[in-house]
Amino acid sequence: MLRKINLKILTALCLMASMTTAVYASDINIKGWEKNGKYDQLYDNTDRDVFKGTLIDIEEITPMDGMTTGIGLLVKDKDDGEKVLVHLGPKDFVEPRIKGLRPGVRLKVYGVLVTIGNDYEYICAKLKAGEERQYKFRLTKDGTPFWSLTPEQLKHEESELKQ
Repeated sequence: MLRKINLKILTALCLMASMTTAVYASDINIKGWEKNGKYDQLYDNTDRDVFKGTLIDIEEITPMDGMTTGIGLLVKDKDDGEKVLVHLGPKDFVEPRIKGLRPGVRLKVYGVLVTIGNDYEYICAKLKAGEERQYKFRLTKDGTPFWSLTPEQLKHEESELKQ
């Protein structure tokens, strides 16, 4: 009887722990990635574009001086063969969300082409990987980064991805 109770308690604790593993902006350092910050202002939601390519590599990036580390994808453009660096967002926010992403997968990347320094780079809003997987990093309606959403808003947006 005592073992059954302990097993129930252990199961309940495991369930509670799994529910609290989501990473929100309030839990991580997003210095430089904040909504309406210098970097975020580069994202012009009225100038969205899309391109297809193949994932070459997943990299740590620091788009501008003083920013915390982020995650970017090196993608070979299907049309012209050029390599494009695609910014996803702050490392601590993005890494847990892209665990299944691997080099070689075909991608469809939605976002905005920007100039940082002398380089053309791409800030990603949404990513489709293969036929089944979809990842979102910004709201389609206005480009708000997911890491700046409230936990409730983020939960709503991510639940829509699973439908």
